[in-house]
Amino acid sequence: MVDRLLLYNDTVSSYQLKPKYRKLAIPFSVKEKELHLKGETYGYAMRSIDGRYYTVAERKDKYGYNYKLIAYNVGGENDTEILVSQLNSYRQGTPIDALILEMNFVFETHCSAHYAVNDSVIKIDRYEVNGILYTEDGDIIGTKNIPDTVISRSVYKIKAGQFILLSGQ
Repeated sequence: MVDRLLLYNDTVSSYQLKPKYRKLAIPFSVKEKELHLKGETYGYAMRSIDGRYYTVAERKDKYGYNYKLIAYNVGGENDTEILVSQLNSYRQGTPIDALILEMNFVFETHCSAHYAVNDSVIKIDRYEVNGILYTEDGDIIGTKNIPDTVISRSVYKIKAGQFILLSGQ
């Protein structure tokens, strides 16, 4: 769903929102900034580079909770950027919870995710692909014929606007 909104920017080695969507981005509210993010952050500070996000999709469930799929960029290693896809929940406009669905970036290892969200369950498969060949001292000497790939799955239950970890990390 997010892919069609993106372009790859070689300058920052990351996917970004296309300019027409970036200019529609809105600032994070104080309460949205205060949410404790659930999910894998890879240890990065999860602050939007420009303090804004783009709403990719919105949905209201039968219990009155609103959900927003949002996208924004955060700072990565060596002036790179990381594209973040995140799901936020709200009740009467007040943020309740936030879950990182994907952090898409390349810095030696390419990290991405595939996720599925339905009325009650979120499944996230995170991919870490490393195709770099190193010496024993850690020097890069080329690329592997077959990259090392690690896939990890997390499953969350959605209950009363909360994202509850059932399995994974």
